[in-house]
Amino acid sequence: MAETVLVCVTGQQSSSRLIHRGAELAQQRGASLLVLSVSGSGVNLLSNPDVSQALNDLYRLSGEVGAEMTMLHHTDAHRAICDFVKERSVTHLILGEGKPGSAFIANLMRALPQVAFTVESTP
Repeated sequence: MAETVLVCVTGQQSSSRLIHRGAELAQQRGASLLVLSVSGSGVNLLSNPDVSQALNDLYRLSGEVGAEMTMLHHTDAHRAICDFVKERSVTHLILGEGKPGSAFIANLMRALPQVAFTVESTP
């Protein structure tokens, strides 16, 4: 079975480290590499130049490392990620640590037991 690595990023420049980690893992495993950014309700990426620039930079970096980047607008990021993982047959998911005490990653792990997870700590 072919492996697929998915890196979930936010509109922060620091997400580039996640893409680099995903590229390294994909290369080691001979896997394809995908990058996903999900913006929630009420988020207008064009009105925030810092987020817009960060996503442009992440899109460019994704191309440089041979990844396909998808940007989704969805009111439920958890649902959007789960649906994307299933649609694209993702075998490994890389995420940033997120907010302390957040149940988001634990909920994803419960919803996607067939997927291997790597959670990178925040610098």
